[in-house]
Amino acid sequence: MITMQAVVEVTGGDVVALSGRMSREEFDRVLTAIAEYGSDDDAECGPARLRALVDAEMIVMAGGLEVRDTGTGVRVGPGCCAGLESWRDWARLLDSEVPWLGRSPTPGVELAAGAVRVRPDEERPDDPACEIADLAGHLERVRQDLIGFLELVRRWTPHDLGGALAARFDEDFVISAPL
Repeated sequence: MITMQAVVEVTGGDVVALSGRMSREEFDRVLTAIAEYGSDDDAECGPARLRALVDAEMIVMAGGLEVRDTGTGVRVGPGCCAGLESWRDWARLLDSEVPWLGRSPTPGVELAAGAVRVRPDEERPDDPACEIADLAGHLERVRQDLIGFLELVRRWTPHDLGGALAARFDEDFVISAPL
């Protein structure tokens, strides 16, 4: 079975999937990781850091879309420099255009009849791939998960910044708009 989810890298190199089903602990870890990403100060994730996130030119984070084949164990993680802010680029595959999905390693993409094959590393074309038969359906599920995450941002972000931060995430990651 193929799964696709939006993930954020948190402390220790772990990834946490974004959705409305996240635990409060997962949410707090993700919010801290996003607030700390790219910041050069050691301040805690308090009101000043969250306000800076709301006021940032654009929110970026370490993460993106992750594809897994639960049957074979193949995992295609988000590439470096192609973060969650570009998750909608995957929809270009629906028009037979191959988007840039990052580097280190660069995922390999192959368009096949009725499916998309994605490999963890384009430099290793003989390695197993994830074959995505219903890309549009997977992307819509990712969008719904992200909408659920926005609701948690509204409810759980401290210091009365939930509404403003959810609006910024929605604007920067183009979550609410239909695919």
